[in-house]
Amino acid sequence: MEEREFAFWLKTFCDTFRTLSDIQKNSTIEGIIDICGPEQLRFLSTKLEILVKRDYLKCLPLELSFHVLKWLDPVSLCKCCLVSKKWNKVVLSCDNVWQNACRQLGMGVKEDFERSSADTWKKMYISHVKNMKKLKGEDAVEKKQLYGHTARVFALYYHGNYLATGSDDRSVRLWDLKTGQCKFVLKAHTCADICFDEHKVITASFDNTVGMWDWNTGENLQCFRGHTAAVFTVDYCDELDTVISGSADSTLRIWKMSSGQCLQTRYGHSDWVIKVILRRTGVESKTHRKNQFVILSMDKRAIKIWSLSRDCDKCLATLSPVESNVNLQPRLQFDGETIACASETAVLLWDFKTLQMTRVFTASAAKWMVAYGHVYSLLMDMNSLYVVSTRSEQIVAEFSLPPFRRSVRGSNFTPGETLWLDGLVTSPQESLVFATSMPDYSVLLLMLKEGT
Repeated sequence: MEEREFAFWLKTFCDTFRTLSDIQKNSTIEGIIDICGPEQLRFLSTKLEILVKRDYLKCLPLELSFHVLKWLDPVSLCKCCLVSKKWNKVVLSCDNVWQNACRQLGMGVKEDFERSSADTWKKMYISHVKNMKKLKGEDAVEKKQLYGHTARVFALYYHGNYLATGSDDRSVRLWDLKTGQCKFVLKAHTCADICFDEHKVITASFDNTVGMWDWNTGENLQCFRGHTAAVFTVDYCDELDTVISGSADSTLRIWKMSSGQCLQTRYGHSDWVIKVILRRTGVESKTHRKNQFVILSMDKRAIKIWSLSRDCDKCLATLSPVESNVNLQPRLQFDGETIACASETAVLLWDFKTLQMTRVFTASAAKWMVAYGHVYSLLMDMNSLYVVSTRSEQIVAEFSLPPFRRSVRGSNFTPGETLWLDGLVTSPQESLVFATSMPDYSVLLLMLKEGT
């Protein structure tokens, strides 16, 4: 057939084909396929591959591609990255997709983090998943013990890869966890609580006083006297030149750090004050402006919020469990936005902005809170330490614990670095996960094995 004649025939055929119904078109195609040879079938197969299996991410506008991708779970997104260079580029360009994947883990996406690239969010998500897999099983951690105290260890505090311990043997020890060696030993008094920085250590004591000591010289820099019963808890702020203490006399006191003077005594608790916290607020609330300092204090029935101002000595708000007969447990925590505390039946969360209870971890019954984070939380009972997904309340990892005596005030155990619980880093950067005192006066450490 001549070229011109073929062109006329093809045009006539196509014009007629367009007028056919779908059934007639299908019958026509089927008839043509039946008379095709190998060369035509090979051509047809190649052409159909291109037409039917079109790369929609490549064809669609970028905005529509992002809309499609946002419905995929993170595992599927990772698989999409392996399809082709084009798919990988599109998936990595979608900031919101990976931010949402991190939000599903519970990570709080702060304003400064929102400007990070999608690739950064993807790496953060994958690192979290990998590290949580590594944490599963007893092989992820190793148990070590520190020996040196000759009586019960009642106070532990972790900071910057150092652990401070206070004991009934009237000594305070500072341990370098990288080497396992005791760096300083101070002759002090019996310790119920302890906190420190690189220069000094402040101790709350059963002898009704609070002491401040110099690490390097061992000198007693200050003694804060005024409580009429054991002092169970202490916190301080160098910027404010202030120390806060809580006591079995049901009061909390505000002290001038440099002089030892008691600036004010606060009343309102009906039981032992077992925890005080002095922090800046991270949000505007009913009681405080953003970035203003706030005092939180706690007994076994309620959490109280106070102003630091000497002109306002009354409790500004009281938080308590819904059930009136349920006691709060120690380990009160405040990050400037969320107040977290455990009760006998659950872990409780309050929004500091509204002072309303926002969540109850019912799956955590019979477990003590060691540390709360937006992504993961550490809980414990008498047998195990648990890494729990804060969002789903599912146990991610479990580590067995030997028998130990848990103090009523919860001061004889402590978490290690906790930034990883909020998703700010991908795994515990320091090796300490958890520490507690043991019946033989030693201190048990749960350390991440190298490479975890």
